[in-house]
Amino acid sequence: MRNALRSLSLLAVVTSHPLAPQPLFAQTATVARLQSSEDGLVSLLHTTKAGITLNYVEQGDPKGPVIVLLHGAGDSWHSYDRVFPLIPYRFHVYAITLRGHGLSDHPEKGFSSMDFAGDILDFLDAKNIHHATLVGHSLGSFVAQKVAKLDNGHLDRLVLIGSGPGLVDPSKEQTSVLSSFSTLKDPISYTFARDFQASTIYFPVPARYFELWVAEAQRVPAATWRGLSQGHKDPASDLKNIHIPTLVLWGEKDSIFKRADEDLLVRTLPHAQFSAYAETGHALHWERPERFTRELLAFIRSSNATNKSAAHPL
Repeated sequence: MRNALRSLSLLAVVTSHPLAPQPLFAQTATVARLQSSEDGLVSLLHTTKAGITLNYVEQGDPKGPVIVLLHGAGDSWHSYDRVFPLIPYRFHVYAITLRGHGLSDHPEKGFSSMDFAGDILDFLDAKNIHHATLVGHSLGSFVAQKVAKLDNGHLDRLVLIGSGPGLVDPSKEQTSVLSSFSTLKDPISYTFARDFQASTIYFPVPARYFELWVAEAQRVPAATWRGLSQGHKDPASDLKNIHIPTLVLWGEKDSIFKRADEDLLVRTLPHAQFSAYAETGHALHWERPERFTRELLAFIRSSNATNKSAAHPL
């Protein structure tokens, strides 16, 4: 917990009561419009063929290049709140709240990487999404890896934040995190939610965002946390089945994944680029949203140029 305490010392955390869930309205059988805000985000619902309802937000040009964002454990689409304003309108952005989190459904079981990936593949099918950039942070990065392994034409590129080469043989730090999930009971305490979110941060973040992310962690029921404690145990060798360009982003002060994890991840992925963030923790898109967004957009541009060059050699 040393990292958590250090992080807390850097954060001007507001002590107001955690945010309460907002009511749903105007719901149809599969999709509901929840809100439309001045910042361009529209909140919606999608129900998969398996009957899981996912909350997601959408912004940007419906005809623009697609970016799909997946969050980490204990988060929701709000994980990208500091990123949304930085992405130009010409991009069509979706940020999906995974099952068991936020305002998506909270099933009692079904938290394997295959369960999560099945939801996302269903979403991509339903929205007729092709040539997308899939971005995943932490838990979302393992879901994104699984989606990329199973994909049949939805994705052009992959971005992994605070990721690793699976958890078949977890480190002491990773085992400690997973063990803390396995013993949780409802209601989730503010102390656990606060300390868990703080442990993922090294560089200070604005207090209002931290307070929201703590509230989102409290919203996640114990059954979800216990399901996540089983980890994502796909062997690292499976990464060789991902054949799209991949950008791996990692904070040098990450308390969960170490440089050796990143080296194995990059070495195993067939088409990987790597970028390390100094003085930055596990949640680098929270801590360095401007740099993260610049690198994301540059990666999309560069991989587009590479693909065009390959298709039309000079």
